[in-house]
Amino acid sequence: MGRIFQTYIKPTPACGACSEKLDHIRTDDFAPWLMILVTGHIVVSLAFYVELTFSPPLWVHASLWAPTILLLTLGLLPHAKGACLGLMWALRLRGDETQ
Repeated sequence: MGRIFQTYIKPTPACGACSEKLDHIRTDDFAPWLMILVTGHIVVSLAFYVELTFSPPLWVHASLWAPTILLLTLGLLPHAKGACLGLMWALRLRGDETQ
């Protein structure tokens, strides 16, 4: 398998394994939107569970969920960007389509 990222979330010009061009695909806001969707569902579900089960004070919620959101976002963002890039490649989208 070839790498599709040069750095954290910057795509390579072409796949290292098959030389498929990737630099023309612009995911723009697709990956951050996906991260907001996924992270929001995970954190809100867990926050409700913790609140209903333990009823901790507000400072515990703040100290628990702020780092959780940060770690989830930073950890999953490259995977979300890769998934968005792969989906857009499969659908032959470039990211500059108009309505």
